[in-house]
Amino acid sequence: MVTFLISSVLVLGLIAIAIYFWQKPAHKTETAELPPPPVTSLFASEEPARLIEAPEEQVPEAQPASQENGEREAKIAAAREFIERWKESPDRTSTANMLHLAAVTDDADTYNNAAELALNIWQAGKLPDVSAAELHSLLNSEYWLLSSRTRSSGAGFILKRTLSRAKRELESANNLQ
Repeated sequence: MVTFLISSVLVLGLIAIAIYFWQKPAHKTETAELPPPPVTSLFASEEPARLIEAPEEQVPEAQPASQENGEREAKIAAAREFIERWKESPDRTSTANMLHLAAVTDDADTYNNAAELALNIWQAGKLPDVSAAELHSLLNSEYWLLSSRTRSSGAGFILKRTLSRAKRELESANNLQ
């Protein structure tokens, strides 16, 4: 009985293998590509060609690089001047303004200097109306105003280290309070 069972399983296996190899393999291995869908507009009243081409009066003209650099240098100079005035009488509102101006310059060095200065003055006790949590939140929120190119630069790396150190010191001060 066992012999009959084993031999029938072997015969069925051989038949299955024979059927598998007996089938004709598909000669085409490529699939047919579909043509691209026709261009249609979101609104039926507009023509697709008009949507693709922007009218000449709507195309913004790029500013020359020298003008952009001049504006950036002016922002950096204004931020540094405000930082110097802020050192004389720091308070809650002017600290937020100072960090905001430094971040808007899109210069990692300027923001790094402003962040270090704010942290040092806070540690010296000259910002009594700003808590550790508020200063930490302010430093991090203004950091995100910097462009991604600035945040990922070498100076941005140094800025990240400064903000990491500030986070550690402010969290430890916050836990002590």
